[in-house]
Amino acid sequence: MKSHLLTSVFMRMRPRLLSTARGILSGSDAEALDVLQDAFCRLWSRRDELSDESHAVGASVTAVRNASIDALRRRRTFTDVDVLEAMPADDRADTSSDLLHEVENIIDRHLSERDRRILYLRDRYGYDIEAIGAELNLSEANVRMILSRARRTVRECYRQRINR
Repeated sequence: MKSHLLTSVFMRMRPRLLSTARGILSGSDAEALDVLQDAFCRLWSRRDELSDESHAVGASVTAVRNASIDALRRRRTFTDVDVLEAMPADDRADTSSDLLHEVENIIDRHLSERDRRILYLRDRYGYDIEAIGAELNLSEANVRMILSRARRTVRECYRQRINR
């Protein structure tokens, strides 16, 4: 019964959910379709938790939004590609390596062991939020919050270093 509820709600809302994903991802159709599939798979594993149709609607919208944000984050890199491309190849390698080393130093000095582990699992090794939560016995919301705070700390420390 719960699987029928999720399937019917998700399929009925599919055009709206696809539009939401496209909006967040700046119009990429292929990536938006991947996000919908990812969101549905995430929901499927939690289908027994859905109590009624309104809960399924809310969970669907939230899952698509979160999966879209995750897809955007996977696009990001730690370096400013435009600046690096303008440099000669030898300088580019040195600058990229120096930047990575500096960011790793900030991570090692300013993040707790747990925060550092979560950040590396997500950004270096590409673990899903759900997998990180399962491995560390944390909720997905908690993992997202820790990631957000860890990234903000690294960003702020890096900016302070540059402005010296």
